[in-house]
Amino acid sequence: MKYVMFAILLAWLFAGPTQARQRDEYWSHPRGTYEERRTQFLDYYAENGSGHPLYGVFRQAARAASGRPLEMDKMWEVISVIKSNRDCNDFTLNCLLRMVYQDRRQPFFPEEIKGSIEECILDFKYWWDDGRRDTTYRCYHTENHQALYHTAELLAGQLYKKAKFTNGMNGKQHMAHAKERLMKWLEYRFRFGFSEWMSTYYEVEVLLLANLYDFAEDKDIRSKAGMVLDLLMFDVALNNYEGFLGSASGRNYAHSIIMGAHNTAPLAKLVFGVGTYDRDEVIAPVALATSSYRCPEVIRKIAVDYDTPLLNRQRVSINVEDAPSYGISYEKELDCHLFWGMQEFIHPLAIRMSKQISEKYDVWPYRNYDEYIKKYDAQVAEHGKLVNMHLDRFALSEANIETYRTPDYMLSCALDYRKGAPGYQQHIWQATLGNEALVYTNHPGGKNLRWSPNYWAGNEILPRAAQSKNVVICLYNIPGNQKNDFSHAYFPVKAFDEVHISGSWIFGRKDDGYVALYSRNTAELKADDRGEICDFLAKGRQNIWICETGSKSQWGSFSKFIEVISAALVQDNGLDIRYESPSEGKMSYGWDAPFYVQGKEMPLRWEYRYDNPYCKALFDSTFIEIEKDGEKITLDYHQTER
Repeated sequence: MKYVMFAILLAWLFAGPTQARQRDEYWSHPRGTYEERRTQFLDYYAENGSGHPLYGVFRQAARAASGRPLEMDKMWEVISVIKSNRDCNDFTLNCLLRMVYQDRRQPFFPEEIKGSIEECILDFKYWWDDGRRDTTYRCYHTENHQALYHTAELLAGQLYKKAKFTNGMNGKQHMAHAKERLMKWLEYRFRFGFSEWMSTYYEVEVLLLANLYDFAEDKDIRSKAGMVLDLLMFDVALNNYEGFLGSASGRNYAHSIIMGAHNTAPLAKLVFGVGTYDRDEVIAPVALATSSYRCPEVIRKIAVDYDTPLLNRQRVSINVEDAPSYGISYEKELDCHLFWGMQEFIHPLAIRMSKQISEKYDVWPYRNYDEYIKKYDAQVAEHGKLVNMHLDRFALSEANIETYRTPDYMLSCALDYRKGAPGYQQHIWQATLGNEALVYTNHPGGKNLRWSPNYWAGNEILPRAAQSKNVVICLYNIPGNQKNDFSHAYFPVKAFDEVHISGSWIFGRKDDGYVALYSRNTAELKADDRGEICDFLAKGRQNIWICETGSKSQWGSFSKFIEVISAALVQDNGLDIRYESPSEGKMSYGWDAPFYVQGKEMPLRWEYRYDNPYCKALFDSTFIEIEKDGEKITLDYHQTER
């Protein structure tokens, strides 16, 4: 075992710990009833919402719902954004449609804008088969955008059933077109979960699901949208720590990880009573605060039961090669929408249909299909088979997630996820002791935190990781053609009450929660480009990281935790590691080796969609029950009434 050549004791004791604890109390303890929080949120966001053109409509929706006059200059901006056909204006249109339906129940739109609203709804391009060529880039293909477009089309068609839209279709035709696609989307989300697992995009999926739940005329769509929304809220309930969605994630951004307020924190604050409203660009809470949907009480209770240790194992999405076993074809255009939603455009089994769709409709997530087809053909010519199907950095195939939550910390990991493949926004593991006191590793991309993968979000090359309750082992094997020849950890010093470096380990304490992080390669703690001391950087294309979490109730003092972990045996041979965890026992893992805990080989793939004390449902189930303390809800996808 290699040890850091220096040993430094660092203890940061901040002035004003009482103030910090008060903020934590505000975050982590539910306050008020749902109706009280709903009123509070609408009042807050009506005055403090975003002025960003794409998101300004949500502030206007909050103003209308709270009885305030619309800001008409901002409403005209909303119309302009929708007419521009810029990317993400499907967010804007879905909120405007919500307002139109609410205005019909209780009018608030001035007469002078109603004609322009109708015009932009009738003129909108609702799908890539519209016939009109896009003049600016629009993302149709991701999981959230697909359903946003289909939902907007359904609701627009319902509003103007007999009217002729710009593309020549009438409203009823738009309704049929949208329903065919929506029913598949809803079915896949119920059976397989979200491909964009535990992501910032839960924000917009709440919006579209609430729109369907509130306004779809088809009772089957309404019922299924409500059930999928229940399951989304169940995801957040199982994987949040004091209102912060701190789990592994399929798509995440630096601002949702390191800024102290995940995109879903306002959603958690509204529905569960924990989190914060303090974000400018808010979508989901506006939709729910103006919706008839109510999260089942049993899910809310699970979300905020931080006193009871929770081990949740969860499987989401599918592997493209398994599609036929789920009744999904590689040759059907509408089935291929699932693969595009998973961003598996260039998977060898889907690429030819992807190319056909792109050329037929002039829609291009990729413009170099032929290049990848040649790469696959070359593999077959050389090896007699495909040896690497994981060429797409955007891909969001099957993920097996373990999340372990205790009163003092949460640890979460995507097990053995696409090891060594190019990565994008996938967030593989994280230890969370507070909304700012969190630790994870990545192989960074560029420095610009807006684009992925970047320095603090995503991975240029994906690691291989595994978890056993409160221990994660994460292995990096970075090819020689990668510019960044290091992996590093996010370890924000000022967010912890104490930080200590000893040998190859760095330790942190937040309140009564403890975290220890080991790097096989020598690591240096330094400031990042923002000037924050948070960058625990280890040079080397191959590295082994170990994270172990603990607590005062388990170890007593922080110094005892440091002493015991520091003395634990760690032995490595290349990318094979043996670690004798003081809490979990003997563990071993490797780049190509199984994961063993106390001599038992541990599975890295779950049979279950959900496996936790509240729900045990096999993957691909259409019947899910959630129960806590005798309170139960039953979700049956084939049932048309809730």
